[in-house]
Amino acid sequence: MIKFFKLSQSSRYFLTLSYLFMLLYKVLLAGQYLYFVPNHHPVLFFPPFSVIFAAADFILLFMFFRICDLFNKFKLLSWFYSLLFLSSVIFFFYDVALFQYFRKFNNYGLTKFLAYSSGEISRYVVYSMNIFFAGIILSYFLVLVLMLLFAAKKKPCVKPFSDKAVQVLLGLNIIFFFIPMFFPFEEKVDLEKSPLFEYFSTRILSSYYLDVNKEAEEVQYPGISGEDETFPKIDFDYSQTKWKNVIFVILESTAFERTPIGGDINSRLLFLTDLSKKSISFVSHRTVFPATTRSVLSLFCSDIPGTDYASITKSDVSFDCVSIFDAFRKNGYSTSFYSPVTLDFDEFENSGIIKKIDYVFEPSEIIANGGFKKKFGTETAIEEEIVQEYFFKHIQEVRSKNKPFFALYFPYWTHAPYEVPFEDTSKLGHLERYYKSQEYMNEKMKEFLNRLEEENILEHSIVVFTSDHGEGFGRKVGNFIHPNYLWDENLHVPFLIYIKGITDKSPETITNPTTVLDVAPTMAALAGIEPESSWNGSNMFDGTAKPVFIYTRAMNLHSGILDGNRKFFFNHVTGKNYYFDLKADPMEENNLADTLDDNRLKQLRIYIEYKNYELNSRAVNGKK
Repeated sequence: MIKFFKLSQSSRYFLTLSYLFMLLYKVLLAGQYLYFVPNHHPVLFFPPFSVIFAAADFILLFMFFRICDLFNKFKLLSWFYSLLFLSSVIFFFYDVALFQYFRKFNNYGLTKFLAYSSGEISRYVVYSMNIFFAGIILSYFLVLVLMLLFAAKKKPCVKPFSDKAVQVLLGLNIIFFFIPMFFPFEEKVDLEKSPLFEYFSTRILSSYYLDVNKEAEEVQYPGISGEDETFPKIDFDYSQTKWKNVIFVILESTAFERTPIGGDINSRLLFLTDLSKKSISFVSHRTVFPATTRSVLSLFCSDIPGTDYASITKSDVSFDCVSIFDAFRKNGYSTSFYSPVTLDFDEFENSGIIKKIDYVFEPSEIIANGGFKKKFGTETAIEEEIVQEYFFKHIQEVRSKNKPFFALYFPYWTHAPYEVPFEDTSKLGHLERYYKSQEYMNEKMKEFLNRLEEENILEHSIVVFTSDHGEGFGRKVGNFIHPNYLWDENLHVPFLIYIKGITDKSPETITNPTTVLDVAPTMAALAGIEPESSWNGSNMFDGTAKPVFIYTRAMNLHSGILDGNRKFFFNHVTGKNYYFDLKADPMEENNLADTLDDNRLKQLRIYIEYKNYELNSRAVNGKK
């Protein structure tokens, strides 16, 4: 047994160099984080804890070199070690990019673990060009040179660990490896579970867990809404709004509970308070996926285009549907889309939906020409005031042609990492930064509404304010941004309809449950347009609440159903079920899953598996 734990001199030499590099690598990353983000404390990644988080590296290195020792008669093996280390540069850059993603979006930091695809985070490697990054690069190539010299001369340039040292380190690192598995993350660092488990279950096993069940059979839906739940039809005279313009504003990352109309006394979006006093407010409105692309695709299409790990626009770059823009355009409306941020996320800009819009404003050309004044914030966005200038310039052209218009405006600046264009907020905590970004957004939305009034556009328009998704901020353990969970802070968003001369005379607060799928049919009804046959939502005023599929595919893999005021979902990885009465328990503190009998629970799971397969099949094959 003792012999098994002994390595050859060459293996001990390569293990020594590799392990020392991994330790230095983690220390430098943690140092970089502490230097650039002084308001956070990623103690888990700084010495001595970096040793614990390098435990898996040491164990894997030992196993690899022990196997290699079985073949040590091959003379090329020492060169193979060096080549393998050189090839690790791919993983090295991936890790740096991953780290940089965390640092840039430091509202949750390294201790708030989130798994994202390399395609999304690779561009963040450019932010790492600093003294820490240089230290990592230099140490990497120094180790590589020492490896190559040994391969060529068979003489160690650094004294390797002894057999006893290796055995002691192996034992300690096995213990270190299991420490995070039993560490009480929930109480100590606001994590739902060990980051090692989260990374393993999301990045390594995701393809396994997301294989749709092609054998799933359609079953009768075992309803979960309350038996006495009925939702009143809202009387509305649609003749008052026929052929009116539609101005649709989708605020970024705005949970209902983070607004004054949702009860947040600290929220800076005070314009919503004033607006709600003259609007029809749907206060039980939810998205079906807590992230931008798939939320707005569901809104545009009144359907759920696929439930896979990535948005359908990434696998089908030119994805199209009969969208809300199509419905208005074919009824004589001019359509337009305005965004202060580039539309290259998830290949969104190349989708058939965007390509068919009459006029699209996004800031690529302005950014390339330096035509902005902002001093802070992402490189891919411009300030809202510039967007609004282009909005009103184009709308004036459309109005001069006596055409009604459907205009969608998608403000950006309340998105993580919650920056503002003209003030450095990096020293503030994550929630304080968010409220600061709300201040900026509140100012710009007030200016926007005032100019609509000044230019006599409000008199002839339907104005809608909503959001694409909510935001976590740690109300539930581990939930610090938006895409990871199906809690209501991620799904529940405001929805207000303001029609000057109509809703201001009789403002209403409507508690009927609605979703993003209902938006297109509702807007069409208000404008006197027939809904498209492919749309799966309902007019919000009809009091109809169909069961709607909900899902998330990020750190956690959840699928479920919204049915009236009830929500059921389960975790694909852990198998845990969640069932809530959102009316009686808006904070989702009482999981009622145990109240469902085994047969009903089984039917629910089978039904959700089938819907997952059906929605993906329809998206991929274009079936109606």
